[in-house]
Amino acid sequence: MLTALSEEFRALFPGAKTDEPLARHTTWGIGGPADFYVEIRTRQELTTLFQWTRSHGLPLTPIGQGSNLLVGDGGVRGVTLRLRGDFEALRFESDRATVGAAVLLPQLSRAAAERGLTGAEPFCGIPGTVGGALMTNAGTPEGDLGELVREVETLDADGVPRRLTRDQIQFSYRRSSLTGTLVLSVDLQLRPGDKNDILAAIDRQLKRRAERQPLGTKNCGSVFKNPPGDYAARLIETAGLKGLRVGGAQVSPKHANFIENVDRASAADVRALIETIQKTVRERAGVALDLEVWTLGE
Repeated sequence: MLTALSEEFRALFPGAKTDEPLARHTTWGIGGPADFYVEIRTRQELTTLFQWTRSHGLPLTPIGQGSNLLVGDGGVRGVTLRLRGDFEALRFESDRATVGAAVLLPQLSRAAAERGLTGAEPFCGIPGTVGGALMTNAGTPEGDLGELVREVETLDADGVPRRLTRDQIQFSYRRSSLTGTLVLSVDLQLRPGDKNDILAAIDRQLKRRAERQPLGTKNCGSVFKNPPGDYAARLIETAGLKGLRVGGAQVSPKHANFIENVDRASAADVRALIETIQKTVRERAGVALDLEVWTLGE
């Protein structure tokens, strides 16, 4: 059955893959195989993909740049999708930006700054796509992406295109009501500013991240949400867990809210480390740490 589907899939989408290890497509370098993996470059291809998955009853899972994701060692059933091509378009008109879902956040920040537009600097160092960032309302202490949104273009779970105004979307801390949809593009409201000041602010933020975070290692960014009035990293470090290792996964010695894949870590290694952190912090500080990273697959 899967062999016949695989042949049909590859005929429809030349270059698509079957049994593709998702470790190749996540910033953690962790993840079992996707039954089907495809990079979609046009809206027509996306329509064809939706029709094909629905006709065969297969789930469709977008993964963006593969950041902020823990993919299980058993992999992901159905079709795993990454948007590219037309969805990487970025266009400015006055103080507004129309941004494809596949545009990378640092690319957005830099392009806005070069045009003397402010508001996108907080995202200059966040690995990930705009589409994925909207799902989680990604941000930093300097601001969240949802604050800039005017309108979002999506496909709903039935493949129906919709345009949602800001008033129709709920954003909160690392959460949005867009979960379950596929974001295609977003209109953002920026503000005029001094180009040199904006670029200087970006440089300061990137320097601060480099000083505090384990850039250049295999990680997913922040693993836990900050609890109200506190910081997950402070709680983990105070509990004495910095540097703790399970298999090939280690709590970063540089920033305690990061877990690094230091030696061919599995998703099971990371899950075990996460559970140890949650248990220890709960016992010592009485605080329940919620995951910021999304989990996928088996």
